[in-house]
Amino acid sequence: MSIFSLQLAARQYEVDFNGHLSNAAYYDWADHVRLEFLRRAGVVPETFMENKVGPVILEAQARYLRELRIGEHVTVTCEPTYGSGRTFTFLHRFIRGDDVLATELVKIMGMLDHSTRRLVADPHRILRALAAQPELLEPAGATASEQHE
Repeated sequence: MSIFSLQLAARQYEVDFNGHLSNAAYYDWADHVRLEFLRRAGVVPETFMENKVGPVILEAQARYLRELRIGEHVTVTCEPTYGSGRTFTFLHRFIRGDDVLATELVKIMGMLDHSTRRLVADPHRILRALAAQPELLEPAGATASEQHE
């Protein structure tokens, strides 16, 4: 799989009084790109609700390297990493039009079982089961043997 990304541009209401993208906008953009990543694989909000599970953000951290200013076009990536536990990670990179990495934002997530109110043991398996095209959920460069059956 290739790295999923979307092109976005900073709008007036997303910048702070210093003229650069606000802290909240980075998190909103990451959420938007992550939802589009899941939608591309066929996992939509209704799918989660019907199956009584849903993704939860457990931790989020941004590392700001360069500013993004109003009107700048930015590529925002979404790269999943799945481990063997109850959590998985999405790395979002914010890359300016001049190919300079502006920000890295990492979200550690889990999959909440709505009936038990606990994290499921294998969120990657759940995501794959819910997806119409589960292969699109795999990290860039993942081989078939690294993907869950």
